This record gives sequence, structure tokens and C-alpha cells, in this order.
Amino acid sequence: MDKQKIKSVPRLTTESSNSSKATWTAGRCKVSKAVLLSIRPEWCKKILGGEKTAEIRKSRPNLETPFKVYIYCTEIPDRLRTVSHEWQRLDRKVIGEFICDKVWELAPLNRSPDDIEQQACMDRDAIVRYLRCKGYAWHISDLKIYDQPRKLRAFTGLQSTRFGMRPVEITRPPQSWRYVEDNK
Repeated sequence: MDKQKIKSVPRLTTESSNSSKATWTAGRCKVSKAVLLSIRPEWCKKILGGEKTAEIRKSRPNLETPFKVYIYCTEIPDRLRTVSHEWQRLDRKVIGEFICDKVWELAPLNRSPDDIEQQACMDRDAIVRYLRCKGYAWHISDLKIYDQPRKLRAFTGLQSTRFGMRPVEITRPPQSWRYVEDNK
């Protein structure tokens, strides 16, 4: 067979799937992983105000800390839309980012700091009811709030394949969180 007729297909590989510096390659393109996190507006307000410094989740990304997290503010309820135009500005947008420098396993709260309830702005009973058994607290550090919130389509999702990760268009927000390209 003539060698010129054989086409090479770029192969997707993961250099290090457990690292926040993890990259996928397709041809010559390299991208770092980050996380897009959906958060309800009332929790976003507490994060923006510096009151909430830990986010409680039932799962965690397979990334070593520290890793970047983009904050997606979910749909604003009608009762809040009428209160302020500031809420409308944040509605269904990526409003900022933070570095998750620690992830504590909560099983049930025995491996976390003593003040995890204050950091999460939740009481112990609410945390246990939400998690039911095992979960995680993602620590929020180096918070950056965007002057201009970004639309969801400005981000590129990463989908796992048997060859590694591949870029995909994000058409809807994640239920909890998903991997995205790090938009340095």
C-alpha cells in the first residue's frame, strides 16, 4: 500500500488523569482541566460575600489539589429577579472562579475541620441530610469575581473517551459539576 494514501488520525491521550495540570492532546493542541460548578443563587451570594468558604458536594473531580473551579450561577428565582438588577446580571452565567486547594472527605464529617459547618454555611443536620452518607467539602480560595459574567457557551467541556479527553460544546449547565478546559 502506498504510504501517502494512509492518513494519520490524531489520537487523544491523557498525560496525567489525576493532576490539575492534566492535559489532553489531539494533534498539537494541549489543554488543562478545570471544573465548572453549578451553584444556586443564594449560595453564590454567600460565596461572593466571603461568608461561604466551602462547597459541599456528593462527589469530587479526579484532580489533585489545587485545581481551578468556575462558578456557574443557576437560574434566579422570580422572587429575587424583582429585588435587584444585580441578580439579573448573574442569572445563568459564569460569575467567577476560585482555586480549590483542599478537598475534605465527609464520611460523615469525621475527616473535616471542626468549623466545616460555618465554612459551608450549613448546620450539621443539613449536611448529613444532603449527603446521606459520604461526600466532600471543596475549599474555596483565591476567589475572583468577574466584572462581566461570562456566558456558558464561552467554555469548552471535556468528555472522557477511551483515548483520554475530547473537547465538546457545552449546551446546558451541569447538574453538579463537569470538566472543562482551563481558560487561563
